[in-house]
Amino acid sequence: MSGLLSSVAAYTVLLTLLVSTAEHLSRPAALAEALAAHRVLPAPVAVAALAIASEGLLAGAGIVALLLDSGAGLLIAVLVGGAALLGLYAGYGLHLMSTGRTGSCGCSRVELPMTGWVVARASILAGLALVAVLLSGSIVPASRVDASLAVVLLASATFTALLWHLPAAMYEPATAPAARPTNARSIGMTQGGLPG
Repeated sequence: MSGLLSSVAAYTVLLTLLVSTAEHLSRPAALAEALAAHRVLPAPVAVAALAIASEGLLAGAGIVALLLDSGAGLLIAVLVGGAALLGLYAGYGLHLMSTGRTGSCGCSRVELPMTGWVVARASILAGLALVAVLLSGSIVPASRVDASLAVVLLASATFTALLWHLPAAMYEPATAPAARPTNARSIGMTQGGLPG
């Protein structure tokens, strides 16, 4: 059972980092613009480039480690790095929310505000990375093509999709207040429906 848990956790973290890198590369300016709007970090373009490069390097190195039979040490380093990066994301999001700077999160091509769901996603992923580190000895390598790898890939792809879309799915944009219902007296009607 620990093999399934650790494997799904590791693959989910790596797939999410890969998806995040692809999203950022499809609209490279989104993260830098969001960081500039937050007015928290100096040099938002450089920080954005560093964050995107870190995600890409971690995802790539993690995939290589899963494909290599002797990649356990590299995989642990990648998962620790992923936990640290995702923990920083969660901390940054908490800081933004606590100071009232809740502009765009800059986490994808879609314009989403920084909400507790963005922080929750980063926290969950950081936790999954730590679980994978703690149980790293039982992670199913990608080089072992069998039914257990298929289950791990299906489960981690599902969790990646769910976690990636969580902030967008839970976001409720502010809507105009609903029109106040009128009753018969407010529009000059009597109880019989005839004008009064």
